[in-house]
Amino acid sequence: MIYRARSSKAVSAWIADKRGVFTHAGETVCPGFHLYRGFVGCPAWAAGKPCTYCFLKATFRHDPELLKGVAWGGELPDCAGCEHVVVVGTSDPDRCDLQCSSPLDVTPARAAVTTWLAQARNCKTCSNPGAGRTHSLKEAVTCDRYQPMVLNAGELGDSLGFTPEENPHVGMFLDLFSDPATNPHGHKLLLVTKAGLEQTRAHLDERQASSNVILSWSIGNLYGAPWEPYWETASEREEAAAWAARQGWRVRVRLDPLGAGGPEIGNDPNTPRVHGINVALALGGLAEVMTLGTFRHRGGRVKLPAEERVIIDGSAIEGLRDGGYEGPIAVCKETPAVIRELLGIEPGEMRCNCMA
Repeated sequence: MIYRARSSKAVSAWIADKRGVFTHAGETVCPGFHLYRGFVGCPAWAAGKPCTYCFLKATFRHDPELLKGVAWGGELPDCAGCEHVVVVGTSDPDRCDLQCSSPLDVTPARAAVTTWLAQARNCKTCSNPGAGRTHSLKEAVTCDRYQPMVLNAGELGDSLGFTPEENPHVGMFLDLFSDPATNPHGHKLLLVTKAGLEQTRAHLDERQASSNVILSWSIGNLYGAPWEPYWETASEREEAAAWAARQGWRVRVRLDPLGAGGPEIGNDPNTPRVHGINVALALGGLAEVMTLGTFRHRGGRVKLPAEERVIIDGSAIEGLRDGGYEGPIAVCKETPAVIRELLGIEPGEMRCNCMA
C-alpha cells in the first residue's frame, strides 16, 4: 500500500473532482465522480505479482514516481517535501527526515472527508438530472433537483484487498459515510475491489450495512494466470460479493476487462457470453448493476475498434440475460453510438457503476 502523506488540510489535497458527462473530446460517456487520493496501491504489487493487464499503468503514466515505483514494481525514491509517498510494510516506512505524520494516522484525511461530506452539491445540468454531473468543490450552486455525490476510493488501488491494519482509511470511510451526523446529505462511497471473502469480511464483519456505501467487484473474463497471478479466482470474488449482498450491502459488478479469450482459454468469441452466464448465475439476483468494459492495449489506453467492442460486450450482455440477470447493464467509458447500439437507450439514461 502506498500512501500520499499530505501535509495540506485542504479538501482538494485529498479529493479530486472527475467530472463528466462527456469526456475525451466528447467521445466517451462517463458520469463523473470525486476521487479519493489518500492511498494508492494494490496487494498484487506489494506481493511482487502485479497483473499483466492493469489500467493503473496508464493512470500513472504522467507520474514518474508512481509509475516507476508502483505500477511496474520498481523501487520508490526517497520522499521530498511534506507531500510524499510512503510504502507500508518496508523496513523504514516513514522514509522521511521531515517527521511528517504517520501514514497510518487517518486524522488529517478524516478532517478533509468530513468537510467534503458537509457540502451539498447538486445537479449541474438541471434540465438533465439523470446525467449525474455534480458541481466542483469550488462552486456553490443550489438546485431543486439534488443529487448526492460519489466518492470513489477504489480508482487508484484496491479498496478491500489490504487488511484493515494496512489500510485504515477504509474503516474511516465506513464510519463517516454510514453516520447521518457526519454524512447529512447522503453522499455515497464507492469501494472497488478484487478481494475474496476473507479480505472482505475483515473489513465488514462487525459492521451494519449502509445504503451510502457501494461495493463493486471487478470480475473480468481475462482473469487467471498469467493475467492476474495474485488475485482470487472469479468464483472466489463472486463468493465475497454474494456474502456482502446477503449482509445487506449494496453490490455492483464490473465485467472488465472483457475479451474474446486469452492464452489460457483460447481465442473463443463465445467466452464473454459464457462469462456473463457464470456471473449472472452467481450474482444475478444480488447485484444492482453490471458494468462492462473491454480489453485495452498498451496498459489500458488504446481501445479495440468499436465493431469489436460491440461484439464482445454484446456477447456478455447475451450471457447475463441468458443467465437470468434482469437488472441494469452499462458500458464503461463508451461512445454514445455504442451505448445506443448495445443498450438501446440514450447515454443520459444509463445507470453505471460509478453513479449514486
